[in-house]
Amino acid sequence: MCEVWAEGDRVRDAKTGKPGTVVQVTGPAPFIYRVLVEGDAAGGAPIMIYRYGDQLRRVSDCERSKQGSA
Repeated sequence: MCEVWAEGDRVRDAKTGKPGTVVQVTGPAPFIYRVLVEGDAAGGAPIMIYRYGDQLRRVSDCERSKQGSA
């Protein structure tokens, strides 16, 4: 069973490994999540992707605290 995400949740895309934020949830099940994936350190622009719940992972507490202090 996959996790259910809500708008504003910080997630990591399992396919690319990049962190992002859930900006829209479309249902009924199976839920489709619209995720704003952050740009990379090389100056890449943020992109919007669509994923199912099993294609997203929880962002670690360590990574969350780094982002909050930046």
